[in-house]
Amino acid sequence: MRNFILLRIKSFELIKYNIIKINLSDDSVYTADISSFQSVYCYPKNEAEWLQAFVGEFKTAIEWPCGFDIHLDQIANIAIKQSA
Repeated sequence: MRNFILLRIKSFELIKYNIIKINLSDDSVYTADISSFQSVYCYPKNEAEWLQAFVGEFKTAIEWPCGFDIHLDQIANIAIKQSA
């Protein structure tokens, strides 16, 4: 398993609702369907909330004003596509 402790999110793209792509500091890219997290009470409820995503303060997570966040290692672990 890859060690993500020293990696940071350089950028991200919201492909569509539930699908996110992150570019990390080592130039690896992960695309993931994070819909498995929808049962979390603060998950973005609609596309308007979804589009408010931003990179968190420490550049290790994507966050939403509604209180939901997902860390880069979580995204990588459920990735449907990756490039290293």
